[in-house]
Amino acid sequence: MQWAVIMAGGNGMRFWPLSSDAHPKQFLKLIGDRSPARCCLDRLKRFIAPERILIVASELHRQALEDDLPDFPTDQVLWEPIGRNTAPCIAWACETIRQRDPEAIIGVFPSDHDITDEKAFVSCARAAYKMASGHIVLFGIEPTRPETGYGYIETGAEIKSKHQAYEVASFREKPDSKTAQQYIDEGRFLWNSGMFIFDAQTMHEELELHVPKILSGIEDILSGDRTVEEAFCRLTSISIDYAVMEHTKRARVIRARFPWDDLGTWESIARYYERDQDGNAASGRVVIADSKNVFVMNKTPRVVGVLGLKDITVVSSEDGILVMDSSCSQDVRQLAIVVRFLGPAKSEKKRNDEKSS
Repeated sequence: MQWAVIMAGGNGMRFWPLSSDAHPKQFLKLIGDRSPARCCLDRLKRFIAPERILIVASELHRQALEDDLPDFPTDQVLWEPIGRNTAPCIAWACETIRQRDPEAIIGVFPSDHDITDEKAFVSCARAAYKMASGHIVLFGIEPTRPETGYGYIETGAEIKSKHQAYEVASFREKPDSKTAQQYIDEGRFLWNSGMFIFDAQTMHEELELHVPKILSGIEDILSGDRTVEEAFCRLTSISIDYAVMEHTKRARVIRARFPWDDLGTWESIARYYERDQDGNAASGRVVIADSKNVFVMNKTPRVVGVLGLKDITVVSSEDGILVMDSSCSQDVRQLAIVVRFLGPAKSEKKRNDEKSS
């Protein structure tokens, strides 16, 4: 049977000051009236039975998930006590499903993607599920710009399929702008979306081959030999890309032509807002004057004013104010780490006090 796993454990530090440890970006309504996690779940329900969808999330985000997805059964959530990146996350979900359904075909989907053409996505996903027996099928996105924030997949020999599919020649790290443009010009590179589909036995074998200690730790959880907390403390923190994908000989990539965006930075959010003749865009109580290429998001009752500036992003929340050159979106995480040492903001502390009272 077909299953789906939503990875929802990230803390979204690049979205400070809106995203926090307790309220990460995947559960925030950054675009429209639905969170990225809600959009992902609704999208998968179009072709996967609800009872065969699992979510892997952080224990820290339990309240945020339950508030955002009140209709989702909590017994279909795997709660991570600490983050250990995507390899342990996927291994836990895969082995949990494999115990119930040894012949399962499993799709893994990050919770923070935006896909506007859901019909095209469903068509592509169904094709990928059909191709997944004995393989790990990745969604490779047709590049639309020389993006430096994504990894790339180099396509190899084409595989006969209704949807264009290929052997994977190589994986490439996030490039500089010159190299990214070169990838587009060459035409054989796709964005690595982080979405992929495999049969449970294939992933089990790849985990056993490349990261046996992680697989053993997950098996200890499922057998009851260790608690989740005990096992996770012993697991290596490593991404599925480094753990498996860069080593496996069973990877294939399907060319996905649907509009797609990884909501990973403020730059990605700003693309969704209409610009005026000076390239400015705003959300909330904002006044912009004599400025160009400015994006402001204000989530407070205060007015935010911007005067005589260009190429900046401003985000104002009850927890803090971010002012940055718009080209620095990828670096907000480093700033957020430093901010953590200042302790929780008053609004965050108030929310925590209200929950404990």
